Amino acid sequence: MQEEVHRLRHENNELRESALAVERLRSLLRFKGQVPAPMISAEVVAYSPSAWFRTIVINKGQRDGVRKGMATVTWEGVVGRIVRIAPHSSVVLLVLDRNSSMDVLVQRTRTRGIIEGEGGALCYLRYVPRTEDIQIGDHIVTSGLGGIFPKGLSLGEVVMVEKQEYGLFQEVEVRPSVDFSRLEEVMVIVTSGGEEG
Repeated sequence: MQEEVHRLRHENNELRESALAVERLRSLLRFKGQVPAPMISAEVVAYSPSAWFRTIVINKGQRDGVRKGMATVTWEGVVGRIVRIAPHSSVVLLVLDRNSSMDVLVQRTRTRGIIEGEGGALCYLRYVPRTEDIQIGDHIVTSGLGGIFPKGLSLGEVVMVEKQEYGLFQEVEVRPSVDFSRLEEVMVIVTSGGEEG
């Protein structure tokens, strides 16, 4: 009897995992239909243990059509970009990493800035003049400049705005749209701008 209960619990757990995976994949497929670019789906197979670099490894590489510089996303928003490739895997530099930056827009006002990672759980919107109207809750999206990320992809939400008495720019903290602690699948946006190695 105990063996049967154990077997049924194990089977129940497997069914729950399958149902959750199907729901995540459905969300990715819906998202794929909204972006006018070909995409390659991939699974996250490793996280960087380093405190200095925020990266993940995915199970698709050069033989799958992935190139250095390509964007990675989920249905929630921007994940990062490919920085290293191997025949069957690739390393993705997350938007949270200190070496990551990209041109973005504040969706409500169309104010332009540069989003930079800080190595923690938040990003910072840089080079936004003190005179610009930025509010907590404002949504940050990709600008489309640079040709890596299509315009309008979700990047995050403003959680803190601080205007110093002096200085040209305001301090803006952004919480990314993607929950990186639960990241299991990503989509690689296939662009002609990717590099071979």
